[in-house]
Amino acid sequence: MNLPKIPRSKAQWKDALSTSNSSNEASQWINKDLAPTPQSSRTWSWISLSSYWWGNAFNASQWSNGASLISVGLNWWQALISCMLANVISSSVALALGRPGAKYHIGYPVLARSVFGMYGHFFFVWIRAVVAIVWFGVQTYFGSQLLGVLLRCIFGDSWWLMPNHLPESAGITSRDLVAFFLFWIIELPFQLVHPSKIKVLFAAESIICPVACIGVFAWCIQYGGGIQIDTIASAAPLTGGSLGWAMLNGINSCLGVTSALLVNQPDLTRYTRRPSDAGWRQASSIFASKTLIFFFGIGATAAVQGKFGEAYWNQWDLLNAILDRFWGPAARAGCFFASFGFALSVLGVNIGCNAIPFGADVTGLLPRIFTIVRGQVFCGVVSLAIVPWKLLTDGSGFLTFLGSYNIFIAPICGIIIVDYFFIKRGNIHVPSLFNPQPGSLYYYVKGWNLKTLCCWVCAVVFGIPGLVGAYHPAWVSSAATHIYQTGWVICFAVATSFYFIVGRFLPGQVAPEGCSAEAKRFEHFAETDGYLEGDSLVEFEVAEVQRGAESTLSGRSINSQDRVDGIFEKSPSVGV
Repeated sequence: MNLPKIPRSKAQWKDALSTSNSSNEASQWINKDLAPTPQSSRTWSWISLSSYWWGNAFNASQWSNGASLISVGLNWWQALISCMLANVISSSVALALGRPGAKYHIGYPVLARSVFGMYGHFFFVWIRAVVAIVWFGVQTYFGSQLLGVLLRCIFGDSWWLMPNHLPESAGITSRDLVAFFLFWIIELPFQLVHPSKIKVLFAAESIICPVACIGVFAWCIQYGGGIQIDTIASAAPLTGGSLGWAMLNGINSCLGVTSALLVNQPDLTRYTRRPSDAGWRQASSIFASKTLIFFFGIGATAAVQGKFGEAYWNQWDLLNAILDRFWGPAARAGCFFASFGFALSVLGVNIGCNAIPFGADVTGLLPRIFTIVRGQVFCGVVSLAIVPWKLLTDGSGFLTFLGSYNIFIAPICGIIIVDYFFIKRGNIHVPSLFNPQPGSLYYYVKGWNLKTLCCWVCAVVFGIPGLVGAYHPAWVSSAATHIYQTGWVICFAVATSFYFIVGRFLPGQVAPEGCSAEAKRFEHFAETDGYLEGDSLVEFEVAEVQRGAESTLSGRSINSQDRVDGIFEKSPSVGV
């Protein structure tokens, strides 16, 4: 058995860390994970994407989302309507953001080059990467709480009454710290799996997690004698303008839970077998799964609140409350399987919504060093440094800032959608995505698309006064607070409106010289995977290329009649 040798010299470490191989040199703009997805790695079907959404919907954040809507004064049916409206929006946005990835087989970091510029995209990739690290740590803590319930079911008081050897200032007990690192270790093997091969995890959780939720929901209904839904209604019903703002706040809250998943879409749809796999069936899964889990969370909490005397919105608090009152073989077995299903959902969320996007982002930022898998592992390691249990107990100010993520990410979603569907009419020139030379198609002004940058800034500005008010309520007006509380909707609308208008009055070049006529047809470039006649293929390794006519491709250029079904992984000859 030949074990890998540990690098000993600086040169050996450089070779070990490099993402180049014997025949392909990585650069600042390309490595094997930044190049368009090869045919062999396009393994995701519509069932895979639907499984991703069904499994990830049944997680702790979605289950407890009803608490945030009830807390702003909505009753159960008003909260449900807000949730359904938010899910219609999120389904539509996910459908739109996933299409470029499915058509051109590129992830978010490369797609962002066409929108924000060859250098401007680094900033917008960095925004997403930073937040992913924080939420990976927070979700790991949530998963550890559910793992703690599972271990309590197995070991009983031996686990539950474990002596605490940590001071109160640590913000965590010895028992919870052990559970945290156990869950972190469980996540590690999944971080070593490439996104093109991780769909099995989502398939498993799409079956197990809903069954766990249905089981807990059914028990709560049976024990509580039905859904006592009025027990969780707000004390004073809202009317008029107050009700309208509260419902908008509820819509914003639901969109905030889904926001990270939306901008991740190209990083997943790039692995689909065909564009239709990222179509309406995926969108319908988003709406159905997120509406169902919202109802389960509110219904289960309302059903047992009357007998428990307290509303348990968190899944682990509810399961521990059941064990406290009904300790015995049946309760232990039931809570064991429920906590396993809930913890599996948290695992899927952390891999699909945090590790994979961060891996893609850091690959786009440092492609000479990072691949997606390396980035996923790095995300897990760095997440330990944020000490998530301290954030959740002592970091209220920082969590408030994290809550403002919506006002920064929603404009990005809107700008990408307008740019793809209305400005470029679905036409992306793939070789230009890897060409950083001045004068290239996506170089814009010094590598920045100033139009998209200005529209993003203008949209974010609408939410900044409310963000200040979140720290200092007396400093801002109620109007600014309302805008901030509906930040996703407003910032998204402002960004899309501004960029659409700017694009109409200040149109820019959307296709290489001499190809403007072809760019007028919607997604015409997608018929040849983003290549035009005479283009050099973006390669990192030689992959299969098929032709619809009788002749074959020769050399490194393609003919306008060629259909490119493979993808190409080698340093491109387009100025990289």
